[in-house]
Amino acid sequence: MILIIAEKPSLARNIAGGIGKLERKNGYLEGCGYIITWAFGHLFSLCDIEDYSSEKADNARWTLENLPCFPESFKYKLRTDSMRNDGDDGVRRQFEVIKSLCLRDDVDTIVNAGDADREGEIIVRLCIEKTGVSGKKLKRLWLPDQTPETVSAALKDMKDETDYQNLANEGFARTFIDWLYGVNLTRYATLRTGTLLRVGRVIIPIVKAIYDRDMSIKNFVPDIYYALVSKAETGGEETELVSKQKFDKNDRKKADDLCRKYNAARAVVTDKKKKKDNISPGKLFSLSKLQNFLGKKYKMPMTQSLEILQKLYEAGYVTYPRTNSEYLATAEKDKMKAIIGNLKTIGYPVVFKDEKSIFDDSKNRTPRSLRRIRYRKRRILTMMNLKCILLFCAALSPCSARKSALRKKRR
Repeated sequence: MILIIAEKPSLARNIAGGIGKLERKNGYLEGCGYIITWAFGHLFSLCDIEDYSSEKADNARWTLENLPCFPESFKYKLRTDSMRNDGDDGVRRQFEVIKSLCLRDDVDTIVNAGDADREGEIIVRLCIEKTGVSGKKLKRLWLPDQTPETVSAALKDMKDETDYQNLANEGFARTFIDWLYGVNLTRYATLRTGTLLRVGRVIIPIVKAIYDRDMSIKNFVPDIYYALVSKAETGGEETELVSKQKFDKNDRKKADDLCRKYNAARAVVTDKKKKKDNISPGKLFSLSKLQNFLGKKYKMPMTQSLEILQKLYEAGYVTYPRTNSEYLATAEKDKMKAIIGNLKTIGYPVVFKDEKSIFDDSKNRTPRSLRRIRYRKRRILTMMNLKCILLFCAALSPCSARKSALRKKRR
């Protein structure tokens, strides 16, 4: 029997859709030779500083005496309820389900089905590790998207969990660094100021950038400067020429002198160059570039675009979104051929292109009807669809733009 541990319930349901009909049990699905259970994202979190102390108090207060704290080995505990500051009953029950399934005698293979990134890798690894199970085969189910076809193909090509050890090392390293940086400095800053000040790897540079920008706006002093401008008519078109040279408010005389010098001279066009440049369609969207595009075009907040992309991914419409890769894996070529074929049938002039600028494993870190999709989801899908069509455009010659440059001399 193969036990698959998914990162979240929605992923478990999609994996089940690629297997067949499974029977619903208490906290898991079973059938067709598989058992599928799930976590709720992070079931475990790193322990607090007080958990490393030999003397534990029920209501431990923050103190400078135990700062800084650098554990020799990091400890994890089941996630707590932030409102009650004690164990989360739902988390505890689900982990007990996972533990009992891992220890079942008829389970000989355990599959890590976390999301296709370093965080997803360690979420399920921790669950398996904390069950204490041993002597069973560990595999990794890697899903770039969650369509039934992808799930079915990935189940036939699962690699050993050890192949993803470096990815797990990355995930743990980032987690430990975040804890060392955030916990120590948050407590120190708070105790020194008497006000809760959150310090973190991400929040500090963001706050600093906002602060610097606010200060530059606050301290900005508008001032007068002079620039040389000329309007001339050529071929019935008015052209405005602006000199790159600028003069501050105390150099008005210098600006006037240069104006007279320019007006006394004449310029004659001696040559004209025309250049034809090919316009590249660019690459596929990465998460950050798609969010920037949606923010500029539709004023869509990054949190909202990420939330929508996650839902589209879980519904099988897009590949795994939490990546900054702009390339597809070579293993996805057959799937793209099918997508290109579907686009051709509805009238788009596209053709499959097997090019390094589209499919590149070395740069890829992460080796239905639209009627029910909301308007904003439709916008995102439209942009991604257009980008795909541009990349696989069937035009015989590349798109191009013409540029002209004039060469002149004074006389």
